[in-house]
This record gives sequence, structure tokens and C-alpha cells, in this order.
Amino acid sequence: MTIAPAFEPRDDAEHHEADLVVLGAGGTGIAAALAAAERGVKVVLLEKGNRPGGAAMFGATGFAAYESEAQKEAGETFSAQDAFHAITEYNRHRCNEKLVREIVGRSGETVSWLEAHGLRTALAENDEAQHGLVTAQTGILTAHREARTYHRYVSKFGGFKKLLASFAALDGVLLTETAATDIVLGAEGEILGIRAEKTDAGAPLSTRTALSKEAEEDIASEENNDPVLVDISARAVVVGTGGFVGDHGLVQRVLGSVDAAQLHFTGERKAVGTGGQIAAAAGGVADADVALDMPAFTVPGRFSSRSLAVLANLPLLWVNRAGKRFVDEAVTYRFGHRGSAVHQQGGQFWMILDSETVEKLSTDGLSDLAPAEDHGAPLPPGTEGTPAQPQLVEALGEAVDCGSAFMGTSVEELAGAVGFQAQEFAATVERYNRAVATGRDEEFFTPERVLRHRITEGPFYAVKVVNTVRGTLGGISIDERTRVLDAHSVPVPGLFAGGNEATGFYGGTYPQIDGLTLAFAFNSGRIAGEAAAEYLGR
Repeated sequence: MTIAPAFEPRDDAEHHEADLVVLGAGGTGIAAALAAAERGVKVVLLEKGNRPGGAAMFGATGFAAYESEAQKEAGETFSAQDAFHAITEYNRHRCNEKLVREIVGRSGETVSWLEAHGLRTALAENDEAQHGLVTAQTGILTAHREARTYHRYVSKFGGFKKLLASFAALDGVLLTETAATDIVLGAEGEILGIRAEKTDAGAPLSTRTALSKEAEEDIASEENNDPVLVDISARAVVVGTGGFVGDHGLVQRVLGSVDAAQLHFTGERKAVGTGGQIAAAAGGVADADVALDMPAFTVPGRFSSRSLAVLANLPLLWVNRAGKRFVDEAVTYRFGHRGSAVHQQGGQFWMILDSETVEKLSTDGLSDLAPAEDHGAPLPPGTEGTPAQPQLVEALGEAVDCGSAFMGTSVEELAGAVGFQAQEFAATVERYNRAVATGRDEEFFTPERVLRHRITEGPFYAVKVVNTVRGTLGGISIDERTRVLDAHSVPVPGLFAGGNEATGFYGGTYPQIDGLTLAFAFNSGRIAGEAAAEYLGR
């Protein structure tokens, strides 16, 4: 934080004048910038990387909304009120319920607002294949899972290009490869502006990075050793920088005893907690109620096919490091729960399968068992069961070679190879086979339709599966108007935040609702832009 009587651009800095600076050009930032700009606010939008869009464009396929025009036309009756109850009851009312009400209440109209600016969506059909496995054990979210609430992008890259064109048409300024480093405050704590540096696709130019030979030589020269500075004078700031999943040291603090190095990360690498640092420097609370978004699974390593990505989402026999079952494997169909179940086991489990199951998967697939939905290993719409994975045997061999799988000619040999307690593992396999044979799981009450594949024909395989961390949720404390709050819950003048960086919506856990993070991103960003415009008198 810099305290100054007035904003003074640095002598060697590129200077911009604005009313509002928006940090991060993902879903939150773009929505905030558009909402403010259409109210006559002069906006500068900063993007650390060389391409705007963030996870909203590069990682997502759509978002959740309630009472949209598309839902009304389709006869969908699941309402914003229903969504409010589903979310607040799921997280046991540990959320800011005014914020939840505001987000779900605006979401349907936000679909039309985004379309007016160029991002078209279509109401997605439901995947009926997994409902029977989910319904009995999801309580308040059952109706939500069966409702049509997911709005899928029609053309996401073209749509985001049109959003940014709309922003430019409103005289908005987008600065890519520009990262905020400091917030400048006046003597009374009022916002005066943002200091920033130019980057190379997200990496600071003042730090040695993997650049082209020409760029590296240029940066190494005496006249280009210093960072390229950018200063923006502004009275308000919106933080939409996406959390801190790119800083594994910060993630480790949330993980506790689970080793971050053993997990898989797919989240935005440029999200390193910058927004939280800016908010804290301005007097906001930036460490409130942080959770990790890690609902997906990965077999660690690089493989020549997607076969193991499909395998990681199947409810076959799962055991922990001791070789014992630890959960009803049908938890894999409960998107918001399965990551937590594995996190409790140190962030990993071993999937056990025998040669008969490998042969079935390789040649015919499993008509009686479908993998859980996973954006990292998508199957064509309408797929029933698990399609044949003809490269599975090769992939298993690759996994064995890199230490992500072990093979044994007997159950005892497999236990020795992995390091399981041999007797405990043998007893686990025996109990599991009995459950498959009888259709009754006396340990975890796994549904009979999941208990399909025994472990009887050697050689046997144990495949390591780890949590996949997609992002962080929370940190900056905000109210229902997305105003950043200080330690006394008083709004910090001119400072707003939304999306993954902000807390209060999830209550420390991610509900089993497809598209909810992006619903929060777009709607909180839009609200932040409106609130900033109001603060600025527009």
C-alpha cells in the first residue's frame, strides 16, 4: 500500500486516468467492467495474462441460472427461491444469505444481459444416467440436480470476444499483460489509484522467465533490466483476480497436513492471491472462510490416452493407503462431496481392478457402470455406461512405469508392491467381492447397481488417484453489494470484490451444483460494477 496526498504517476510509468480499475479480466472482471461502463464510468480493465477470459472462458462450458427466459420457455419450474434454499441449507446457513439471495435473484436476468452483450447460451438438457445414484443421498439438492439450470455457451470464444468488443464500444480500456502490484490510498484511506507492472503472459518482466531468445536478450540488457511500470489513477477498484490456486504455498496453508505437491492442479496459474493482498492493504479482511474447489480426480502422470482419466471417475473398489475401503464409492457421482471424501484420506486413494475388468473396459466397455461427470474427461452427450477404452492396457503400463500404478499376480503380491497391510487388504477384497456377489454392502451401503465388478482374476492393478484442485473459494469479506468489508464489517470506501476471491457465498464448501462458481462470478461481477458506479455517483 502506498499513502499519498494525491495520486502521482511515477516518472517512468505509462499513465492512465480512469474512474474505476477492475483487476482481472475473467468472468467477474468482464461483468464488472461492462456493468460500470454502461453506466458511464470510465473503466480500465487489467489482465495479467496475454489473453482475457480466464477460467470462465478457457475452463468452463457454461453456468447456472434461475428463472431465465430459456427456463420459462422450457417450462422449468425450479426457481430462485428454490436455489436459495438449496444453497443455504446445504452449507448449513454458514453463508451470507443476503448475498446468496442477491446472486440467485439476479442470475436469470443476467443470462439475458450477457446475451445482449454478445455471450449467448442455451439451456442444457439433463444427464439422466446418474440421477438414480444421486437422488437418495443428496437431500435438499435432489430437486436442483434434476432441474434444468445449466446454461451452456453456444460459442464461448466468439461470445467472449463480443463481450470485450461491447466493453470497448463503451470506451472501456483493456490492458493485457499488466498485473497490479500496489494500491495507492489518500490520507483518509480513500482510493487514489493502482500501480502495476507489465508482464510476459502473466509472469513479471522483472523476474527471469521462460521467454523467447530475443525477449530474454532484451530483458538482460542494461537499459531493460527494470520492470515496465503502469500507473492508473482511479477512485474505485473491483477485485476479480480469481483467488490463489496458482500459489501452492498459499494453497498448502489451507490443505493443512495434506501435501500440495502430491495433488494435481488445473486452476488458473496466474491466480496467486494478488487481489487479496490489494484488499488487505486497503484495510479489508482477506482471509475469511477460505475453501478449496477440488471435486475432480486425476491419475498423476502424463499418458498417451485419456483412458486413465475415465477410469479415475469410476466407482470400482477404492482403498486408502492402508488398503482399506473408506467410503461408498458411489460418492463419485456426488460432485460436491467426493473431493472431501478423498481429502480426508490424505488427498489420494487407490483404485483396485482385476484383469477381467481391464479386459471388459478395453474391449466392450462397461454397459452397467458409468463414470462420473468430469470436465477433464468429457464423454459425448447421451453416452450410456463406460465406452470401450482400447488403450487402457497401454495406459496402465505407462502408469506402472511412472509409479502411479502397481501390478501383482496375486492380491498378496499387489499389497506388497503398494505397501498395503497385506492381511487387511486381503480381507477388504474378500468383503468387497462378497458385497458384489450378494448385492449388499454391509460396510457403506453402496447401491447394488454400483456393485458390479469383483476382484478375482489376476494379475491385479492398484491405480493411484489424487484430488484435483481447480481453484480457491473465498478470502475477501464482502457484503451483498460486493463491497469489501473491514474487520468491523464496515465497507472499505470504493473497494469491491467478487468471484473466487470473495467469501460469503459458499459457506466454506462447494454445493453439488453444476456451474455455480461461474454463476457467482458473473453475477457478483455485475453487482460490483453497478455498486462501483453508484459509489462514483453514476
